[in-house]
Amino acid sequence: MKISLKIGTVLSLILATVNLSAQDVKAKGILDKLSAKTKTHTSMSATFEYTMKNVAENIEESQTGSLITEGDKYHLEIAGQKIICDGKTIWTVLDEAEEVQINVVPDADETEDYISPTKILTLWEKGFKYKYDKSMTINGAAVDVINLFPEKADEQSFHTIKIYVNKAQMEVDQIDIKGKDGTDFVYIIKSFKTNESISADTFVFSTAKNPSYDVIDLR
Repeated sequence: MKISLKIGTVLSLILATVNLSAQDVKAKGILDKLSAKTKTHTSMSATFEYTMKNVAENIEESQTGSLITEGDKYHLEIAGQKIICDGKTIWTVLDEAEEVQINVVPDADETEDYISPTKILTLWEKGFKYKYDKSMTINGAAVDVINLFPEKADEQSFHTIKIYVNKAQMEVDQIDIKGKDGTDFVYIIKSFKTNESISADTFVFSTAKNPSYDVIDLR
């Protein structure tokens, strides 16, 4: 009986390992295709809805936002602020307060916490482990759900990122960020366009054109 039990346990562990390996291979195949398609885009623009949830604190707040990217440049509008980057400089603009903070783009090798919005659709390529979760349907669309786990988990405020990849379009429909403190952020993509012509002014904040703004230069 004990021998049979031990053999059964070993077999279960072997099957679990094989299954995990197969899931990782499946996840990698999907992510590789998503990365390859993303890298063909000269520009991207998206609108999204994001919700902050904390069940224990009975918090659920939703807002909308938008993102435009071109190469290393981006223009993000979220939570009442604009974050604009020309690839070297970042302007964080608070229109209501008429204030702008200016920073340099952090060195990726020195700052683990910084994730450029331009890299969000290829996030898994560096610093993450991944595992295929499941196939499901959201709003009539078939999606593959993949879990990302930060390799340096102790340095992050979240433990898991779930991405929902549209099977037909090979695009991300939703991103969930699971916080260690019980606060989750859910981003649902409402519109997504690529390879449009973007004005260079989109990625620069002109202090000369906004003389009333209080400038806080942190460079």
